[in-house]
Amino acid sequence: MAVNQTPSAIHTFAGDIAMVKIPVLRWGQPYESLELDNVIHFVTGETLAKVSQANPGLLAKDIRKADRARGPCGGSHQPAGADDEKSGDLYRDATLPMGDGTQTPDEFARQQSASTGLPEHMCKFNMTKNHFVLSNMDRILDCLTRGLPLDILTRGYGEEGRGVVVSYQAQSPVLGLVLPSNSPGSTRSGCPSSRCRSASCSSPARRRSGRRTGWPRPSSRRVCRARRSSIYPGGAEMGAEVVSRVQRVKIFGSTETVKRYHGNPSVQVHGPGFSKILLATTWWMTGPSTST
Repeated sequence: MAVNQTPSAIHTFAGDIAMVKIPVLRWGQPYESLELDNVIHFVTGETLAKVSQANPGLLAKDIRKADRARGPCGGSHQPAGADDEKSGDLYRDATLPMGDGTQTPDEFARQQSASTGLPEHMCKFNMTKNHFVLSNMDRILDCLTRGLPLDILTRGYGEEGRGVVVSYQAQSPVLGLVLPSNSPGSTRSGCPSSRCRSASCSSPARRRSGRRTGWPRPSSRRVCRARRSSIYPGGAEMGAEVVSRVQRVKIFGSTETVKRYHGNPSVQVHGPGFSKILLATTWWMTGPSTST
């Protein structure tokens, strides 16, 4: 039997959450803007966070340094898989820097729930999924590349397991991400980019707090990888700027967004999710019917 719960039964109100100031992230370095946007509680309207706002000129200046993202981390040309696992553990379990303060895993779930309306248990479930991705990055990339040695992606060429020399060239030093407001779980969609020695440049949706990463920690590799990340909070103009400035972009949007970038090979669009597939046609005594 379904139980009709009030918002107070499944969400935390703003009075239980400390307000934080969240900066723009420019190649791993925090930057406080004079323009701030308030992230508010989805029920009470109370302010949860003040987020520095980026502008297109800021991104235009920073993107000039994009080629540096292809440099080695910690003296190695290939980030270690153990570092991904450690990052995942920090993300799930540790108290991490958050704007002008710190953030525990429980605080992250409460802040994300309060700013998006997603129940806290689902926020924590998303954290578990993200931890799984980071902890199994080696196996995920091994499947996606069909066992290709990852140093081939670094050098640009190498020998496959069957003795064939292959060549792969990076189409962009940076992966651009234009993130949605209605899917908090999508924020880690750029996880594999750092393992392939590419940077990530993202424009998150407005009015969402609870950014969390396990990379900015005192380890030469993790600090280096944090410097490959840029986050530019802002309005629709920032998402458009990411698309226009970055050579390879993943964007989330509506049907209109899908139409706008149809046929553009540099933009991968995740639309509204129309996933009805025709599996078979069956005939009954009364005539044809379609099963899906």
